[in-house]
Amino acid sequence: MSFNNHFNFNRFVRLFQQDLLINRTKYLLAILGLGLITYLLTYWFLSSSKSSIMNYAENINNLYMVCFVFFMMGVGVIVGTAFPDLIDKIKTANYLLAPGSTFEKFLVQFLLRIGFFIPLALGIFWIAIRLAKASLIPEMINGNQFFNPAVVPYFEYRLLVTREGKLWDTWQILLMIFGFFSYGTYLFAGTTFFKRYALVKTVVISGILFFSCILFSMLLSKIIYSAPRFFDIQFYAFQVTENFDSTEFSLLSLSLLSWVFFLPIAYFKLKEKEA
Repeated sequence: MSFNNHFNFNRFVRLFQQDLLINRTKYLLAILGLGLITYLLTYWFLSSSKSSIMNYAENINNLYMVCFVFFMMGVGVIVGTAFPDLIDKIKTANYLLAPGSTFEKFLVQFLLRIGFFIPLALGIFWIAIRLAKASLIPEMINGNQFFNPAVVPYFEYRLLVTREGKLWDTWQILLMIFGFFSYGTYLFAGTTFFKRYALVKTVVISGILFFSCILFSMLLSKIIYSAPRFFDIQFYAFQVTENFDSTEFSLLSLSLLSWVFFLPIAYFKLKEKEA
């Protein structure tokens, strides 16, 4: 089978343009809505946290991180609603019969939901949260404390990985970046498994798997280490490097490699629907 059957650039471009033409209003509203909601929520959150910001300068980094995590949840909703035509049999049949290979259809959704949208979303967050900070007004809080927004630093992505004026270790930064990316590909893959409520079902399954792992760890701790309480988790960790133990290595490996499995799963599940 020739490579042209799997991917043809001109056919891919037409498929990409067709998707943008059909869904341009929906995409535009999603981007504008995401930006507006991000601005409003971050302004409310920062405005309601003025006292803690003034009392503890380091708190602004934590507040920015909380805002970023919730923002990425919103991004996950958009990523997790890829392949919208797979929600029923008729739309699925029409989508799969449309000109274009399975790989091209997979690539269009991957680029729209992850490749192009996530960098755009990061830019939206940067603008929205800086606008929210700029909208804070000087005022007296708690009757005796003056809040001066000029002393609050504007958001920079560097602040997310800075604690007490020091950048995180490289492995921690990689863990956060690839952790978000891998979970995004997990949500992306989930859309090919379920017809209805794919995002909800995918999130529920991830929650079940997470708590199952915790319960399994508790059980092993009770059996192997005779933990005094069932809810205690104990395990042996050894140093991989001077500042890098086996637990940290396992978490980093999971975040770095998970997406390598999720993306092929999404492709082959889509291929299976075409068969």
